[in-house]
Amino acid sequence: MQASTTLSPSVPTQMVVPEFGMRGQYQIAGTSMTLREGLAEYYRVNPGLADPAQIDDVASATFFHNHDCTHVVFGTHTGILDEGVNDMWTLFGADIRLRDYFKAYISTEESKSINKEFLKWSVFSLFWRTLRLTPKVWRHTRAMTRKWPWTPPPELMDRPLREIRELYGIEVFRPNVALGLED
Repeated sequence: MQASTTLSPSVPTQMVVPEFGMRGQYQIAGTSMTLREGLAEYYRVNPGLADPAQIDDVASATFFHNHDCTHVVFGTHTGILDEGVNDMWTLFGADIRLRDYFKAYISTEESKSINKEFLKWSVFSLFWRTLRLTPKVWRHTRAMTRKWPWTPPPELMDRPLREIRELYGIEVFRPNVALGLED
């Protein structure tokens, strides 16, 4: 299944990206890629995302850098189901409070275009799918040995994802596979 979506206001054309499946090596649990390399690949396989290095507003750049690092560390991509799971995993398994997370998100300019795009999707369907995954995400966060730092320390950027995941007890899983959806 594929979804046609505008990924960013800076990308005027429609792009077809897979809703399910793997998009990068950073999603492989035992990858030897560093967090920095995984983040570079994340931007490469998700063209049109707002690269924090290109965002002028410091608060927005910081939020999206931290958010994108969670995608890489947790092994999720930018499909709507993975976004829902990633947000839930971040709220349960990272050291940021719900209020602070949403306050930071809402303060970004990009949130307006993201929210507009989100409304095109079936909110009920996404809610139901994500709700069904809540126990699995909860178990994964409870199995973590410590919370992921919302603002990753610089020294983690050059450590292999395999080591980071082992250190934090992060077990990568694919939401679509957990729900028995196509891969």
